[in-house]
Amino acid sequence: MEGRTDCDMGTTEKQVLNNVLCPVCRWDTDLIWSDKNYFARKCKRCHVIFSSTNTFVKYDEKYFSTWYIKPYFKRKRYFEKLLKKIENCVEIPCGKLLDAGCGTGIFLEIAKKHSFDVCGIETSLFAVQYCKERGFDVICCDIKKSDFPDNYFDVVTMFDVIAHLENPLGYLNHIRKLLKNEGIIIIKTPYHPLLLFKIAQLLGFTGMSKGLLHIPAQIFHFTPLSLKNLLSFAGFDTMCILKVNEMPSFFLSFSPKTMASFFVQLILKIIYGADSVVIIGKKVQPA
Repeated sequence: MEGRTDCDMGTTEKQVLNNVLCPVCRWDTDLIWSDKNYFARKCKRCHVIFSSTNTFVKYDEKYFSTWYIKPYFKRKRYFEKLLKKIENCVEIPCGKLLDAGCGTGIFLEIAKKHSFDVCGIETSLFAVQYCKERGFDVICCDIKKSDFPDNYFDVVTMFDVIAHLENPLGYLNHIRKLLKNEGIIIIKTPYHPLLLFKIAQLLGFTGMSKGLLHIPAQIFHFTPLSLKNLLSFAGFDTMCILKVNEMPSFFLSFSPKTMASFFVQLILKIIYGADSVVIIGKKVQPA
């Protein structure tokens, strides 16, 4: 599948793609990648990259079974090591913890063993039911529609969630309300720098271009800088940024798609030393 240039697009389509404001900060953007009906643009101000929406992605029983339930022990070991790295970076208040987008509850289990008072929120009915059967307090809804009181949580975690949200800034603004004074937010997401999109454009003829970028499942694509800017817009001070490695995709499910994902991970590890990033922020008090 070949990536398109401006010459391949109609006049109307080019006008649309060349007049798109950043959904985070409403600034001008540049088109950096396109593949038929899909695109990616980079903000000239906050540097976030955003792409086509994930309308066609289903997070159902098959998804969670393949990526979380079957590789449960591998996922658990990974999150245990990740939490240890985070705790070595900052002191996390051991109180009420909300895992936003908790999936099948693997991190809830680990955090509970670390003496956190845990609960989760998830939009997948299957995942919520699975968590409840394991004894976890999990609600099924969008966080903006939850009835959690303001200033309630000490910690909110978001692992591989922020990139899939249509309005990440609005989501973080709501989380800020739920956090106590000096509450902590911990976000993990794939590391997708500009170079990755240039490589994907060059490899458009292979048909792997979208898979390399996790499009359309992933709407927003972050680097440490753009994540830091996003947290700042939402009223958080950045405490620590960690570059971490994701689990190799073929450890979870072997297929052409996962091999393409592994190829991406390998490129990023070679060039940047990591393929994912963790950012830890503290709620800023109004002046």
